[in-house]
Amino acid sequence: MLRYFMRNAEAQSLHQRLLAQRVAHRQAEYQLAVLLAELADRRLFAELGYASVGEYGMAVLDLSKRTTRDLVRIGRRLDELPALAEALAAGALDWTKAREIVSIATPETAGAWVEHALAVSSRVLERDVAHTKVGDPPPPEGVPPERGPERVRVVLEMQAADAEVLYQAIALCRAQSDLDRAEIDDGALVAIIANNYVHAAGAREDTPTGERYRIVIHQCSDCGIAESPLNDVSDTVVAEARCDAEVVDMRPGESEGHAAKVIAPAARRKLLHRAGWRCEAPGCCNRLWLDVHHLQARADGGGNNAGNLVVLCCAHHRAIHLGGLALAREPDGGVVVTHREGRRRGCEASPDSVRRTPWDTTLGTRRR
Repeated sequence: MLRYFMRNAEAQSLHQRLLAQRVAHRQAEYQLAVLLAELADRRLFAELGYASVGEYGMAVLDLSKRTTRDLVRIGRRLDELPALAEALAAGALDWTKAREIVSIATPETAGAWVEHALAVSSRVLERDVAHTKVGDPPPPEGVPPERGPERVRVVLEMQAADAEVLYQAIALCRAQSDLDRAEIDDGALVAIIANNYVHAAGAREDTPTGERYRIVIHQCSDCGIAESPLNDVSDTVVAEARCDAEVVDMRPGESEGHAAKVIAPAARRKLLHRAGWRCEAPGCCNRLWLDVHHLQARADGGGNNAGNLVVLCCAHHRAIHLGGLALAREPDGGVVVTHREGRRRGCEASPDSVRRTPWDTTLGTRRR
């Protein structure tokens, strides 16, 4: 019994020391945000031989550019958000939650957002911020935010010269994909440009060719109704996800939480290798954000045999499910695209890929 009380006392002592260190760590993050904001605003990083505060953070503080940027943004707003500054200085709040608060709070609502952040997890805070307008208070505790519409209108105000650059980028993306406005809208192309920028900025170290969809979408196997925890989901996105996604079974029972791939990882690697790790649509050379598409939908009896599968970039995949393109495979293994106006474009499969990957080879899925 004495030994039990001694171990319990040691555990409590260590627990209190850890809590104290965590508070000190948060207080250090607060100081880091304040000092980095001063370094950036006064451009003193140049005096130290660095081109930007982000480069200074990477070279000297071993921080990523994104983390450095977020800390600077927090530090710059602390004077106008005293409630947030007080919580950070006391070590009650960490910088990741502060990052969410500064994107939504005003001096009038900062106190309420700080209290909300202290009461919920980081994931819940991110969700609530994503569905609240700037200046609005946090949602009532225990009340989930209403799901947004499947499509949203984004309005940007910018210099005319900057807008021209944006239009040129959209036109270039459209030209590279060989898709007109009836086949894919400008919003989808802007999202593709943004995805490529995120990848180029180093937010992801690996080439992003994995499944783009995980259980962000829930679909009832009985009624077919699909929904997202945050937004309504269009039939187009559901069709894309059913081609190539990670499926998580959330039905009550022993299988709850089990995950399976629509396309098994080994089979997916074979397909990407066959395609040369690029989009197989004729004329497209995109190598980022690749999906596997079923020529004959699984709902219509299409299987995972290699002849029924084709690797597509997200632009061409979206255009096909929108009905703007038709895709078919020729007897020689080549892929032919037919546009809405009847224009056809095809490419032949390389002899090596046909020989090494027969079209009747079944690639399979993982059984749920």
